[in-house]
Amino acid sequence: MTTFLGIIAGVGLLFYAIFTQGGIGIFVSLPSLMIVGGGTFAAVLISYPLPRILRVMGVLMQIFKKDVQTPGWVIKMMVQLSFKARQKSLLSLEEDLKKSDNRFIKLGLEMVIDGHPSALIREVLETELDFVEVRHRAGEHIFRAAGRFSPSFGLIGTLIGLVAMLRGMGGEDTSKTVGEGMAVALITTFYGAMMANLFFVPIAEKLRSRSDDEMLVNRIIIEGVIMIQGGINPRIIERKLNSFLPPYLRAMYYDQVLKESRRKPRSFK
Repeated sequence: MTTFLGIIAGVGLLFYAIFTQGGIGIFVSLPSLMIVGGGTFAAVLISYPLPRILRVMGVLMQIFKKDVQTPGWVIKMMVQLSFKARQKSLLSLEEDLKKSDNRFIKLGLEMVIDGHPSALIREVLETELDFVEVRHRAGEHIFRAAGRFSPSFGLIGTLIGLVAMLRGMGGEDTSKTVGEGMAVALITTFYGAMMANLFFVPIAEKLRSRSDDEMLVNRIIIEGVIMIQGGINPRIIERKLNSFLPPYLRAMYYDQVLKESRRKPRSFK
């Protein structure tokens, strides 16, 4: 919801300010839009290979998706898996492996069930985590690059407008020529700044925030899987994994656990 609210609020307030300053017509300039939009797109094409740019469209949809696997949910699942493994055996986790749709949990549980040592499990999962982060950063870098390029092309368009304005000076209606030329020149700068600060840079920041959240969840999974493989007490696992969370998320987690324990007491052996 925050993404939608931000876009609606930003665009709405911008259009309201434009209407109060004489209407949208005076802020529309097709040549300026072609310089900024076309120049930015061309610069991105030069900077990155086409397949990576095309994949950005799929990455872009991530900013509108609701988080499903929160850190608290993952901690709770790791504790439940450790409790089950202590009550029965590590082989009993095969049923949970089939039900899980998280790639990290499936990979970790597969290696635990197959009897691999903890050092190898950590190495494989952390290598996978590193490359997931690299893939996530690719989309962020493209939008951040677009955020750098668009104001630059706005400045280029302004220079083009100023050159055209100066060439038209000295005629019969110099004041009109200067006014119109300066308006077109400044509109190009306006387009570049608006695209960068209302779309490209905020999208890059949102993608980075999403990536950081997913990296946190995956690191919790790695530590949880390693401790389950080592047969650590579920209470110790719960406390260790909660150390990854900031204080407000820990409070939310323990509040949820307290509410659940009032309905069904937990007994960790």
